[in-house]
Amino acid sequence: MTALTTPPLSDTLAWLLGRPVSPEDGLPEDELAAASHRLGGPVPPALHAYYAAVGRRADLMAGFQRFAPPQDWECLGDKLLFLEENQGVCWWATDSRQRVWQTTDLDSPDWFEEAVGLEAFLHTVAYYQMAQGGYPFCGMRTCGAFSTPGELASLLDALRARPVVDMAGLRIFTVGPQALVWYLHSEGELAEPGVFLSVLDALRFDALCAQWDFDDLG
Repeated sequence: MTALTTPPLSDTLAWLLGRPVSPEDGLPEDELAAASHRLGGPVPPALHAYYAAVGRRADLMAGFQRFAPPQDWECLGDKLLFLEENQGVCWWATDSRQRVWQTTDLDSPDWFEEAVGLEAFLHTVAYYQMAQGGYPFCGMRTCGAFSTPGELASLLDALRARPVVDMAGLRIFTVGPQALVWYLHSEGELAEPGVFLSVLDALRFDALCAQWDFDDLG
C-alpha cells in the first residue's frame, strides 16, 4: 500500500457528491443515539460521522459493500460490526481505538487488522462505493489495451489522474469533477478485466470515453 494523504472524511463525501452533504443525506442524531444507547457505549466518532453525513444515501451505504443500519449494529466482544462484503464473504468491525478488523467467520471470528484506521478506511470505502456502481456511468479499457505497464502509467499521466486510494490491490484516481479511474492489481500487475471509468455526469462520461477510448458498459 502506498501512503496517501487522506483528507477529512467530510471533504471526501462532498467531493463524491459534487456538493456539500445536506441534512437529508444523513441519519438523525436521535436514531444514532438510540443505537448507541442499545449497545451500551459510544459509537466510534468516525463511524458516527459517516452515518450522520450520508446514512440515508443508498449509493454510499449499499452501492457495493453493505453498511449495517444502526438498528442492526451488534458487538462481537470488544468490536462493533458495521460492514458486510457484497457477497457475504467477509465482514468488518471497529473498536474503541478506531482500528478496523476483518473476519470471514462471524461464528468463530479470526480477526485480521486492516492497515489503516477507521477514518481512512471509510474514505477508501466511500470511493469504492461510487466506483463500483454508485456513479451511474461506467466504462472500461481492457487489459489488452495496455501491452506494457508504462502504457497504463502514460494514460494516468495524460488524464492528470490524482491517486486517492491505494489499498489491498485496489487503486482509485480522480480525473476531474466526480470522475474516477480505477483498477485492481496483483503485485503491481494489472488484473483482469482492465481499467474502469466511473462518472456521475453523462456528458462528462461521454467526453472522457470519446477522448480516452473507454467502452461504455451501459
